[in-house]
Amino acid sequence: MVVPVVLVCRVTVAVVQKVDVVAVLDGRVPAAVSVYVLVGVVRHVSAGLALVPVAAVGAVQVTVVRVVDVVAVRHLGVAAVGAVQVLVGRVFLVKGGSAHGIHIYPAIRLASRPRTPECRTLGNRRVRHMKAITYSRYGGPDVLEYTEDAPDPKVGPDSVLIKVRAASVNPVDWKCREGYLDGLLDPVFPVVPGWDVSGVVVRPGVSVSEYAVGDEVIGYVREDFLSRGTFAEYVAAPVRTLARKPRNLSFEEAAGLPLVGLTAYQVLSKALRVRTGETVLVHAAAGGVGSVAVQLARRHLGAAHVIGTASVHNHDFVRELGGDPVTYGAGMADRVRKLAPGGVDAVFDTVGGDTLRDSAELLVPGGRLVSIADPEVVGLGGTYYFVRPDAVDLQHLSELAEHHVFSLHVSETFPLERAAEAHRLNAEGRTRGKIVVTVDWG
Repeated sequence: MVVPVVLVCRVTVAVVQKVDVVAVLDGRVPAAVSVYVLVGVVRHVSAGLALVPVAAVGAVQVTVVRVVDVVAVRHLGVAAVGAVQVLVGRVFLVKGGSAHGIHIYPAIRLASRPRTPECRTLGNRRVRHMKAITYSRYGGPDVLEYTEDAPDPKVGPDSVLIKVRAASVNPVDWKCREGYLDGLLDPVFPVVPGWDVSGVVVRPGVSVSEYAVGDEVIGYVREDFLSRGTFAEYVAAPVRTLARKPRNLSFEEAAGLPLVGLTAYQVLSKALRVRTGETVLVHAAAGGVGSVAVQLARRHLGAAHVIGTASVHNHDFVRELGGDPVTYGAGMADRVRKLAPGGVDAVFDTVGGDTLRDSAELLVPGGRLVSIADPEVVGLGGTYYFVRPDAVDLQHLSELAEHHVFSLHVSETFPLERAAEAHRLNAEGRTRGKIVVTVDWG
């Protein structure tokens, strides 16, 4: 599609007013252009007209353009939708209209066009396709399907479109896939799994001011239904689920942070209210949540003694995190008593069952017990906790990671098309740290 372009003849304009920044999608390569209004001309310009400098501001003689994408443009508070064009030359593009001193010339059709994402028509709307993992029914890892035919997600006013670099696997992902959370979250099949993400903003929603095109972000993109997850090329993420990516972490490491970091931080600081000098018991201390909890309890909240249950081959790893390891299983309570004869002030349970019940007996009078795995904890006088998205908490965790208060261990990565293998490995329950799925930008 080729459209008319305004030709600014022999006009040198050095003073511009920045109005907005919009996303441009050239093929599948994200870019950004700033929307400007010419201060010296705007009083003569109709309300729907906006000029976009693509290079330097100056006198131009350009008539050849190609349409790259259609985006929402805010012009002096007036919302408009215009075709964003790239000039095959220098500076300006414009959305329709005419004005004093500005003349509209017909554009010249290009000899060839750039590669664009494959599209299909849905009603009167063109739908781009993307790579994604989906499932259309509950079941084991075999129900996961790799497709390159998933529609790009719509971007709501309070969301941003993220080009995904990595997404991590959590136990809740395969529990959702197998239907264990059906009583809590309605599925909208086909479901794209995954709640954790790291990537780059390519389009902000029309009401979003917190993020701009090109920002590197992380997110715990959980909504109150199962549908548009993070195991895909793109995800539309509400800003309430996002924070800026820690600059010192790779995209793979950063993708492992949101769910486990939020869970560890919220349980320790808000539910258990861990205080300086206390003794804390963390179960499954070498896993995703447990490994972060050990570090935060010791290095951020000031616990004097952190005991972590783990298999023997993970004991050295728990020590590196700042914990005192004990082997889980039969006799666990006696082993903990040897390390903490006076009892423990707080227990962070990630296992449930017998481990939870034995842990209740280890508490000092007034001790606190929280489980993220077993609602039976309520009957033992404790609290059942389900993590929630929180942009403030997530940003705090990002800053703690940048200051090396805690780190993320990635045990294995899989390309997107092998997500089913990542699910199988996570379900075995023997992972040290995190398993991450990566998305190729090639």
